[in-house]
Amino acid sequence: MALRRVIPTASLLAILLLALIVTLPVGKRVGAVASVAIIVYDHGLAKGVVYGRHTIPVNKTYSFTEDDPFAYAYFSAAVSSANVTWLWYDPNGLLYTNSTQEISCDSSPCTYIYYFRIQGTAAMEKFGVWTVTLEAGGVDLYSDQFTISPVIYQDNSWTFDITQSAPLRGHGSVTVTLHPPNETWSSYSVNLPFAANVTAYDLTTNQSLQVAYYNATRRTIVDLGAPRPDGYQFVVRFDLAYGVWSMGTWNSGYYAFGWRESSWEFDQYHPLPSTFNVTLPNGSNLVDTVGINNIALNGNATASPRPTLSFVYTLPPMQSFGWVILYRDIVYPNTNPPSPASPLGLSAAQAQPIPFLPMTVGSFSVWSAIMSILLLTGSELLSPVYARTGVLIDRRRLRIVAVVLVFLFLAATTYQVILISQPVTPAGH
Repeated sequence: MALRRVIPTASLLAILLLALIVTLPVGKRVGAVASVAIIVYDHGLAKGVVYGRHTIPVNKTYSFTEDDPFAYAYFSAAVSSANVTWLWYDPNGLLYTNSTQEISCDSSPCTYIYYFRIQGTAAMEKFGVWTVTLEAGGVDLYSDQFTISPVIYQDNSWTFDITQSAPLRGHGSVTVTLHPPNETWSSYSVNLPFAANVTAYDLTTNQSLQVAYYNATRRTIVDLGAPRPDGYQFVVRFDLAYGVWSMGTWNSGYYAFGWRESSWEFDQYHPLPSTFNVTLPNGSNLVDTVGINNIALNGNATASPRPTLSFVYTLPPMQSFGWVILYRDIVYPNTNPPSPASPLGLSAAQAQPIPFLPMTVGSFSVWSAIMSILLLTGSELLSPVYARTGVLIDRRRLRIVAVVLVFLFLAATTYQVILISQPVTPAGH
């Protein structure tokens, strides 16, 4: 009977001990494999690690940026030996990478570290909430979430004002706001492919800044004068040398204005928020907008008093960006019509009649050229070099007539050139 009383008491003590282990507030007991138990006491992420007699994570956080070299995942546990696997999932829930690590601990608890590289990898471009899961023997021990955020070193606000499509008359400017680390920027480089007469000034003081413009590369270097702090703003102004192209026939009035830039031209590792405001000539109509590399231009357009298009875009690291605005401007073709042509397709100079002769300047020019060639050829055939045919023709007079026709041809051609070069004033102007 005493034996029967002892067995239930021992079983009860074992059950209570097992319950105490499972419900400990400082740890978690998980069966990794059939013969291994892991008790996790602490876990998380940090920006640094101190190695020594004990491994200590420092700067514990769940927030990282693209400029952080590593995110250190750590956990402290009591374990004899086991194989654990780290699983890293990107913000879209896709497995980014995984790694298996064999661990053992002689004096529990032990701290284990796995470093996840951010800077210089594809992870630095995947902004949002990440998840890291620790697994052992097919069982998830825990999961931690952390964020990777972009670092903005600058943002740009572009303005383009096209007052005339052809010949092109337009101006542009970009207001740059700097967010440099440790106030390290004392100069600024920007590629302006269509710019001329580039100047720059401090937005707060209106003081001019020194500008070096290189025609070969279309690159502009702005000397900021000193290392500038976060929030410093300056403006780069320029004239549009080109960048507007005529589309279709001369008088169709369709034009395209395009702009292109790349993060390699500014800062290839960080996103670049940019705003664009484009004002088209008075009387023109916006037709369409096209973004390069399948970029959608989500913006606002107004039609009066002049067509204006505004849109915002953040240029990702290591990518090219550009856009083309298609519009129609019939002001220039209407005020600068081509020279009127005759029914036969001749210009006004060629179709002008000659007094007292039943021919025009163009036909007379052609006739004189043909006759001079025939007469000169005939005079040569009557030369003593060739056999005489008994034709009584004065070869000297024949050549004189041919030379006169040559001069008449040249005079008619010169007259046509003079008429064509004179501007034509449209009716009503």
